[in-house]
Amino acid sequence: MNLILLVASLVAYAGSCVSASALKPRANQATPTTFKLYAYGPNITNGLRFFYGDGQAYIGSSAPPSVTQAVNITLTSTDSDTTFLVNADSATTNWTSQPMMYIDTTTNAFEPVGFTTSNTTLSEGEVTEGFGLYGGWAFHLNDAGTVDMNFYASPTEENDVYLVKWNAASTKATDGISIALRTEAPMVIT
Repeated sequence: MNLILLVASLVAYAGSCVSASALKPRANQATPTTFKLYAYGPNITNGLRFFYGDGQAYIGSSAPPSVTQAVNITLTSTDSDTTFLVNADSATTNWTSQPMMYIDTTTNAFEPVGFTTSNTTLSEGEVTEGFGLYGGWAFHLNDAGTVDMNFYASPTEENDVYLVKWNAASTKATDGISIALRTEAPMVIT
């Protein structure tokens, strides 16, 4: 009986410590978050690095031969912005404008994730906003307020190198593997 009273007292005390103000979202800050992305999924080598290739997103350890400009990248976002800005890891890459990641949200679209330097070059349904990280998992918040993680890896002519696509339909794709893009780098075992 005393144990029941003790548990009830602890639950009541814990409940009194949490107020509605503790559950409010934190104030927007312009603190930039810088991160790299790695792909995880079935039937691929987990931890493949996310990189820029001729304006499209790839995962792998090298670029396909058809790509003329392949660049390892770091992404930047802030609490007050939902755009993933792209920074080249190499000082020898000279972009005239900073690229932003975009996806095609058109109904039933299954298109490559891309990079653009201007929203004016995008087609209807292609967006650079709505991106975020949830516990290190990259997501897109759609217009209905739903969090989507519809990234797919589509094989290229190179072994273990994939073109990253966005599956707006959220259905099983026949030419790709569902993947998660995470900030967690693969663990190196020596």
